[in-house]
Amino acid sequence: MDITEKARELGLMLANSKEMEIYRNTEAAMQSDSKSTTLMNEYRQLQVEMVKRTKESAAAEVIEETKQKLLAKQKEINEYPTTLEFLTAKSDLEALMKKVNDIIVFSITGEPTCTDDKCKTCGGGCKG
Repeated sequence: MDITEKARELGLMLANSKEMEIYRNTEAAMQSDSKSTTLMNEYRQLQVEMVKRTKESAAAEVIEETKQKLLAKQKEINEYPTTLEFLTAKSDLEALMKKVNDIIVFSITGEPTCTDDKCKTCGGGCKG
């Protein structure tokens, strides 16, 4: 058994998973939707602004104002179906990748990487 062959096989399985298919479809839908791209760009700009203000040690009220704008934009993103579907698909794909990684780590170390409250879902061999 060649490790690199198994890695390729795993990569192909991940590339062909339903999570990846949904992610790709929702990403394409989001990128072709002008409101979605605007929302995401505005959110990224607010993140940069927040980091800049924090690094510059701006006044607390300026930081709070930026934080509130960021939270409002996040709410707007979560309420817009196209961006919500994309973020949900991204989260599901990331959960699958974490699960795969946790199983690999468990297989190598024999130690679970998940917490007790999540043991039932990780598949890493926890005793929960």
